[in-house]
Amino acid sequence: MDSIPAIKKILPDVHVIILTVYESEEIIFTALRNGASGYLTKNISSEKVIESIKEVMDGGGPMSTGIAKLVMKSFQKNPASPLTKRETQILGGIAEGKSRNKIANELIIDVETVKTHIKNIYHKLNVNSKDEAIRIARESRYI
Repeated sequence: MDSIPAIKKILPDVHVIILTVYESEEIIFTALRNGASGYLTKNISSEKVIESIKEVMDGGGPMSTGIAKLVMKSFQKNPASPLTKRETQILGGIAEGKSRNKIANELIIDVETVKTHIKNIYHKLNVNSKDEAIRIARESRYI
């Protein structure tokens, strides 16, 4: 997976399709972030491999069914989040690098209200810093 950027640097127009037995979320997302055009598991038929090559050449991004489900799930927020909608908005803004003032202006609330929400977020996530809060929220799919 780590070789994909090097390949893409030498051959920027090349398409890389991963064909593997690994279904680890970390490996899948590393491959996709590094520029893989598709991700297939070895239990697929040779016909599906050929279809996938054609799909990539047509601009698609083929994935085995289980991989596609995992990718889709990663984009869905966790409905069991302890954060309120407003806290989620604020933590999302922090994760995007926005200042407290910018968040307050965008949400049309006072900066002190943003600070209070941040304290509540830290308490609910049992953290002491914005980096910890962002990490936990992303890992748990709260944001």
